[in-house]
Amino acid sequence: MKPLKAFGIAGPAGSLAAALLCLHAALSPARSADPAGPVTFPDLVAPALPQLRWQSLWDGQSWQGWHRIGKGDWTIEGGAIVGRHAQSEGEFSHLVSDRAYKDFAVRLKFKAVRGNSGLYFRVAETGFSGVTGFQAEIDASRDVGGLYETNGRGWVVQPQPEAVATWFRPGEWNEMVVIAFGDSVNVLVNGKLSARLAGDPGRPAGCFALQAHGGQEVEVQFKDLEVATPVELLPGPNLETWRSPVGEWQMAGSVALDAARPGKLAASSGLGTLYNGPRGSTRNLFTGLEHGDVLAHVEFMIPEKSNSGVYFMGRYEIQVYDSCGVAKDQYPGIECGGIYPRWVNNHELEGHSPAVNVSRPPGQWQTFDVAFRAPRFQDGRKTAPACFTRVVHNGAVIHERVAVSGPTRAAAFEDEKPLGPLFLQGDHGPVAYRNLWLLPLAD
Repeated sequence: MKPLKAFGIAGPAGSLAAALLCLHAALSPARSADPAGPVTFPDLVAPALPQLRWQSLWDGQSWQGWHRIGKGDWTIEGGAIVGRHAQSEGEFSHLVSDRAYKDFAVRLKFKAVRGNSGLYFRVAETGFSGVTGFQAEIDASRDVGGLYETNGRGWVVQPQPEAVATWFRPGEWNEMVVIAFGDSVNVLVNGKLSARLAGDPGRPAGCFALQAHGGQEVEVQFKDLEVATPVELLPGPNLETWRSPVGEWQMAGSVALDAARPGKLAASSGLGTLYNGPRGSTRNLFTGLEHGDVLAHVEFMIPEKSNSGVYFMGRYEIQVYDSCGVAKDQYPGIECGGIYPRWVNNHELEGHSPAVNVSRPPGQWQTFDVAFRAPRFQDGRKTAPACFTRVVHNGAVIHERVAVSGPTRAAAFEDEKPLGPLFLQGDHGPVAYRNLWLLPLAD
């Protein structure tokens, strides 16, 4: 509170198991995204919440990993954190995580007995009330699940009372989930979407905090605090998350079109952006991590007429290509965002064009958000093919539930396995990547 007051299976005919697996992924408990806005990475995370690899944020018995600020009473009772605050005390009280987080899904159970509280995320310990940043609203009676920016814009998403009544259970234990990746945030209360932001300018990183509101009689309880975080593929200068040899791939501060060399990229020194060197052609780059089911976020940029690709498990490619303004390209799957065709008996098969061409001009950054399901095996026999459950390009859904019966052309491996590395194609032209992360899922 403010401090002062989607189905059919695409592709060749497959087994019934393949259809059911893809359909299961599509019918998981997702919440609809705003049809007027872009589809974001949190929209892909929401239906996959049961598959995330959750880690405990609180050990259930001590304050290890947390510290208190402000004036209030925080105790541990019956395996729950209990925050209490007297109405006579105007100063707020917070229980703050020692560690800061950037991109994550966090969940907890709460019971608001009386007064106002909140789950803060990406906050700094500054400003009036002790913290600055977003909170997902918790209250005994109103506004639950809204988003309020303390020491900032105030209410960013304030739900209507009739909406709150559909997801909040007063006096009972409720579950809250906050999914924050990049500049997009989803909040769910008891499985229902209560707030959603895309392209938001709020703080990109910071701590978690639990609030007991100042100037109120407050009693609030929390338990089962858990967090799931992605594998950041560009964490430092030495390409430590990638397999050697790395060829001419290198880190840069920024990358842009080279005005002096048409069709090439120019880089500045620094960190945060990966590109395939001044020549724009080098070996393919493989992650050290081997993934199965996964959610992936990829940002990329290419000059005119360039080409790259993102290969899931080193076998199944989403094409990176200069397709801006192209009404119809040479063959299905060559377009940017296309699922590249397979090569069987000297013929291209099973290429899948994107449902819509949303490619941006050369030199502009673009995004892929991908939900991928690995092939299934039993007793060494494949029982279901790989499946691109959903692929989002620049906020638009371009593929849903596309089964891939085998490795696509130019894959690193011709066989199929339960796990494999992500690889970035580096020998087809200049390309740059940034903000690359993988969120592995449990089978």
